[in-house]
Amino acid sequence: MRIGVDIDGVTSDSYTVWLGELNRYYGKNIEVLEDYHLELVYDVPWDDMNQFFVENVERLFMLPPPMKGAKQGIETLLAKGHEVIYVTARSPEEKDVTLRWMDKYEIPYENIIFAGMKNKVDLVKEWQLELFIEDYAGNAEAIAKSGIQVLLLDSTYNQGELPTGVTRCRNWMQIIKQIEKMKL
Repeated sequence: MRIGVDIDGVTSDSYTVWLGELNRYYGKNIEVLEDYHLELVYDVPWDDMNQFFVENVERLFMLPPPMKGAKQGIETLLAKGHEVIYVTARSPEEKDVTLRWMDKYEIPYENIIFAGMKNKVDLVKEWQLELFIEDYAGNAEAIAKSGIQVLLLDSTYNQGELPTGVTRCRNWMQIIKQIEKMKL
């Protein structure tokens, strides 16, 4: 099976680190992210948030550890003959730091698509993915509407009712179990 896997919030425990970094930068004490859109959480213009990430990309992308179970889960998928294709909203300019992070934690990769501002649904279709693992509910819903099954990795910012085609998984162990049950 061709499985798409997001990086931030799925493979990398980015948001935990980003929350601390953003709290320091903006002088806030937000403990729980209840919205995926960080500019809304911190009540700043998107351009300001984007500039913070551009200026601190090395630290923000190298510091987070992998999500618990992600490395082992990806290795399991590959060992079972699945093809893993990462599709990330990171830009092509962030390729080097992303690959260094993957190498640092020995996370296997062959194909990484740096979507930037491109629509993930278009890339999922272009790469003929059969399943997608995502953390952002908006992407999950759009991908599911295109006919691709989505496993949504549970997070504080993606709560709520799920649309048809999206299955919530609490952790990577549950993701692997869900994939084993699928008949795709």
